Order: sequence, then C-alpha cells, then structure tokens
Amino acid sequence: MLVFGMPEVLTRKRLTREESRAQTRERILEAARSVFLKDGLEAVSIEEVAEAAGYSRGAFYSNFESKDALLCAVLDRELESQRQEFEAIVSAFPPEDLMAKLRQYYVELGSDEAHCAFWLGLQLHAIRNAAIRPRVAELMRRKRGYLISLIPRIYQAIGKDPPGSAETVAFGLMSIAQGLALTRMLDPESVSAESLPKSLETLFNQITGVGSSG
Repeated sequence: MLVFGMPEVLTRKRLTREESRAQTRERILEAARSVFLKDGLEAVSIEEVAEAAGYSRGAFYSNFESKDALLCAVLDRELESQRQEFEAIVSAFPPEDLMAKLRQYYVELGSDEAHCAFWLGLQLHAIRNAAIRPRVAELMRRKRGYLISLIPRIYQAIGKDPPGSAETVAFGLMSIAQGLALTRMLDPESVSAESLPKSLETLFNQITGVGSSG
C-alpha cells in the first residue's frame, strides 16, 4: 500500500545484503549463459560477462573466484533447470502422452545447436584443463545419474518394460544427441536442419523401444 504523497520507490522493500548478493550472482549467471551460448566458452572473457550483466569486474570476483568457477556454476544451474523440466513433464502428462512429450523435449533440445555447442565445448574445455575436469565430471555424473533414476519411473508409468538397462537407455540417448549435434556443426550438409529432428525422433524411438505412437 502506498503512503499518500510518497514516491513509490520509497515504499519498496530494501534488499538485505544477502538478497542483493544473490540477485547479483543470478544476473551474472544468466548473462554468462547468454554470452557462452552466443560466442562460445573460450572466446568469452570475465569482463564481457560482467559487462553483459551490468556489473564491474570487482562484482564478478565478489561472487566467483575464476572463470572456471563460473562455468561450473552455470553448468550446475543448467542441470537443475533440466531436472525441473523433466519432472514437470513426468508429473503433468498422463501415461498415454508421456513418451511423446519426452520425445518432443529430446528432439527440441538436441536440435538446439547453441545448447549442444555449449555442452560439447564445456566437456572439451574440461578435458584440456585438469583443474576443472573433476568438477565437470562430477556434474556430468550427476546428470547421468538423474536420467538413470528417471527411466524406471517413466517405464513404470507407461506400463512397459525398457529395452535394456536404465544405464544403457540413458547413455544411448545422451550419446546420440551429442554425436548428431557435433556432426551437424562440423558438416551442416551431412545433417540438414530438416533431417536432424527426424533423425533424433527415429533414434529416440529405437533406443527407448517405443514407437512414434507411444
């Protein structure tokens, strides 16, 4: 409620120091994600991230000790976002529509070149940099672990048996999506923009053992 005669700005709740820092960190993470997707991991500097977020270099270092620390935080944030999206699909759709919605999500994610380039670039960066490799490997194991734990829930929901172990299905889906994305980025003529979604859909059906009507 506004106090008569007082500007609205004076009535807004002032953020605590912790809230302000959390807001700054979130804005830096969002800006970093945007510039990493647009320009690639290696090309982006700390200064560019800070500028995109609207902060100084000092504000960056108040929240992250290095660019590698920022990369891991962005990856952690992306994994949580994907987990929430998967959970939303599994919770929201009935068994007869569930696999079709998951297939649609998989195709859309696998067709997003900027997203795939980010994931591939991050893994290549970790391979080349021993200091960050264990942390990235840990986060990637967490991603695989979540998918592996989700797969039995999905097949139980649709009332079918998986075509193989949860590990096999998870590794198959992740590997195929990355492989096709890499092939297209290296040689766009070999995998056209039109054929990529269809290829992903066909391979999803084969790996999961569920046809296009499932």
